[in-house]
Amino acid sequence: MIAPVARCAAGCAALLLTGCGGADPRPVAAGDGVVSLDYCADQIVVGLVAPDRIRAVSPEAASDASFAAPRARGLRTIRPSLEEIAALRPRYAVRLYGGAPGIDRQLAALGITVVQLNFVPNIQGVAAEMRRVGRALDAMPRADRLARQFEGALAAAPPAPAPPSQASPAPVPGASGRPRLLYMTPGDVTTGADSFVGQVIVAAGFQTVRNAPGWGSLPVEAMVRRPPDAVLTAFFDSARYRQDRWSASTHPRMRKVVAALPRADVPGSALACGNWLAGDALRALTALRRQLGPAT
Repeated sequence: MIAPVARCAAGCAALLLTGCGGADPRPVAAGDGVVSLDYCADQIVVGLVAPDRIRAVSPEAASDASFAAPRARGLRTIRPSLEEIAALRPRYAVRLYGGAPGIDRQLAALGITVVQLNFVPNIQGVAAEMRRVGRALDAMPRADRLARQFEGALAAAPPAPAPPSQASPAPVPGASGRPRLLYMTPGDVTTGADSFVGQVIVAAGFQTVRNAPGWGSLPVEAMVRRPPDAVLTAFFDSARYRQDRWSASTHPRMRKVVAALPRADVPGSALACGNWLAGDALRALTALRRQLGPAT
């Protein structure tokens, strides 16, 4: 039943837009316009597409933690609904998660090409994803340039240290021979090495303080007993993410420990979506790693 419902919804939208009550539904896409349907799609569209091609962005483009916010000023904002998108007659609709289930099929029935973004599972896939989306949006020169910038950030990161020999103890400060770094957010969230953020940390020559996989709470007591060698903070540029007065990140003991440590602070947009902007975080961490000097 899903496909007939999608065709019916698409047909109804086309009839409403054309005003032809008894006519066959016709594709509504025209020109070369692009719309984006969610936070991560907004980043991609304002990053790759010329402003005169952008028909609209999502309401999330105005987020104070969005790369798109200053670049989307003056652009139309629409909800990710079939009717609002179709009314603009774009050629492309870009989405990661925006819109109701089945909206991709409904838009395709109207002749609108849906460019579905992928969740990038590791940093090695960022450049390829950027080029794929660039080709899909007829924005390859810009996409290739940003992909090469990210590849340059990866190439400039310090090489991984050689594993310790069995005859000698593991070097300090961490068992891997890398400095221990804590990723810290206003929402008390940190990460292990397996997440996208964790992979950025490891690529810059650090090891994560959190040894367990996935995401977890800030280890306040562990921080006091054994402070890490460095800290990465993100999303502190956003008032939206600093609402909780009871956050462990604002605990006096935590703030005292963090204030004494080498630190890199990056905007939340650099780590939110797994695209070329993660290169900014990687460059900041690489500079921090070189500041610490070689592991001893």
